[in-house]
Amino acid sequence: MVCVSTPSSDEARIATRYGRGPRRRPGILLTGLVIALIAIVGWFGWALWAALHPEVSSGLEKWEAVSENEVEVTFVVRLHDQDVEPVCTVEAEDDREETVGRLEFTAGEGRQTVTIPTERRALRVEWGDCTVE
Repeated sequence: MVCVSTPSSDEARIATRYGRGPRRRPGILLTGLVIALIAIVGWFGWALWAALHPEVSSGLEKWEAVSENEVEVTFVVRLHDQDVEPVCTVEAEDDREETVGRLEFTAGEGRQTVTIPTERRALRVEWGDCTVE
């Protein structure tokens, strides 16, 4: 009697065909998931902290079109770090929402007023906020 295949080759062939190879450890997969979860939670925590603790905050208080070619804007800036110099942006728009004047300037702490030169009469002002580089 001649044996066509050996038992060990049959087992290897069946394991290859039906996916019954060596068992993988569930611990490796679980460890990878835990590391990914820690990274996601850490990133989310950092992003939330950065959003809640800005270096500068600002807001438009009031504005007035003082002439056909000027708008006076009053705003408030709060610096949470005294060593920064924020750059603020404000735009004046006409009735078609087209920009008729734009001003970028360095602001200090507190309530301030600036005058924006415009091409024609402005009917709306958009406060662009203050940012720190």
